[in-house]
Amino acid sequence: MALTRAFEEHEVPPELRRLYGEVGAALDLPFVPTLFKLLSAMPQYLRPAWKDLAAVVCSREFQAGAQALQEIAHSAAVSGGWSFSDQPQVLAADKFSNTDIRVIGGTIGLFARATAQMGLLSRLMQRGYSGGQKGRVTGSRQASALAQMIHLQVPNEREAGLRVWLIYSDIKRTTGSKNVLSLFRALSPFPSYLASSWLDCKRLLADHAFITAREEINRRVRALLTGLPVRDHRAILKDLVPADWREIEETVDGFARLLPQFILLTAVWQRSFPSASRLIGAA
Repeated sequence: MALTRAFEEHEVPPELRRLYGEVGAALDLPFVPTLFKLLSAMPQYLRPAWKDLAAVVCSREFQAGAQALQEIAHSAAVSGGWSFSDQPQVLAADKFSNTDIRVIGGTIGLFARATAQMGLLSRLMQRGYSGGQKGRVTGSRQASALAQMIHLQVPNEREAGLRVWLIYSDIKRTTGSKNVLSLFRALSPFPSYLASSWLDCKRLLADHAFITAREEINRRVRALLTGLPVRDHRAILKDLVPADWREIEETVDGFARLLPQFILLTAVWQRSFPSASRLIGAA
């Protein structure tokens, strides 16, 4: 059975809190992706797996691959002609200020980048428990001020009110996921906007052309793994029993299956914030 409890920073021991900080710095994110919070229930796996993958995630090759994946998704979104409802207009109707609209647009751009990174990283984790692969990476960049100084509040699922909980239930039912991605939980303080955004997402998820494009994104994710090294995690984690590996595999496999569609969805969503997209591209 897949791991379902996401442990927040205040719920884990100091060693895992440090690991959370390393993950945020390596991915250049002001939050810790949900997958790591789930896998923290298996620290005997997460600690050595991250030790193996940390240098890869920090490498120029991994970052270039994630950037290429984001650009591929953006190109697919443009080619497909998909867009959400006019996002600045939707937010303005909800009494968001111009400043808040720019913040929301920038946040969607941030998640577009994070989703591409996690799409690659979840596939690397899969390779780790499937025998590993050879490769080579060079160099690493310094963590930016974004990861070091800013914290993005992503509420836990348990903090949801009734209206948000109903949206979460529909997200899980529609996607087959056992967890709600950080992207939606970050928007939970704004239930009306979350509901509107989810309806746009749900409409696209049922579009046959979108499904075809999603499968192409999935194929490109696998292709971009070439040359990124990962050790055979089963060989170095011999103390884990088969039941542990089943939980780990089901959790990681679930994310690896879901992320290609969300890589494309966030590209479409970001496109609906034209001024925010330009700001993210110039950053």
